[in-house]
Amino acid sequence: MKSTSEFTDFVVFGARGTSLMLMRGMVDAWPDTRLRALIDDIENGFVHPSLQIPVISMDRRAQEFPDLPVLVTAANTKLREAVFRRLEAEGATLATGIARGQRHVDPGVIYGPGCQCAPFTRIGPDVTIGTGAQVLATLVAHDVELGDFSNLGVNSSVLGHVKIGRHVNVAPHAVIANGTRTRPLVIGDGAVVGVGAVVTRSVAPGVRVSGNPAMPMPKWRKLWRILHD
Repeated sequence: MKSTSEFTDFVVFGARGTSLMLMRGMVDAWPDTRLRALIDDIENGFVHPSLQIPVISMDRRAQEFPDLPVLVTAANTKLREAVFRRLEAEGATLATGIARGQRHVDPGVIYGPGCQCAPFTRIGPDVTIGTGAQVLATLVAHDVELGDFSNLGVNSSVLGHVKIGRHVNVAPHAVIANGTRTRPLVIGDGAVVGVGAVVTRSVAPGVRVSGNPAMPMPKWRKLWRILHD
């Protein structure tokens, strides 16, 4: 999978919502870059009204901008991986959305191909960001592994000694509390952490948790019935 964090011109997969929010933040952090086009396979063939750049299909990207890196900003983790696989098959280069040299980011952070880290995120030592991961968190403290195609939402925080699997969605304002060096806190593949949840223990793969302290949704429903019967 080809990727680069060093580029001047690039294109973005995504033309609305989360994609526009991410793109604007990234462009502010990259003053010497130029966004050439937005990719949208549902609605395309027009000039974006506020950005004044073309909105094009994936096929047209391959024809007109085959050599420009592609920043994939889709919020849905499954869609993001599918787009990565298609771009890889087409021989495209992925844009890795990071801003190097920031004093609040440890220089030893390992970035996977095509990941995106917001310029405001504070990242400590011994952190690995997986392929295609999307980081909008306030803090990723230290000794953290974030799996491929996972999301850390706006104003979320991940404390020390945490392992987060693939396709995990951590919603805004959630807090993932500390594990330990010998027993890290683990969030399994495909888990969902709800808005504002405070996670103090490991979460099994595919489980949705919410609340403070975070619990699986069936437990919250049971507690709700007890409190309201």
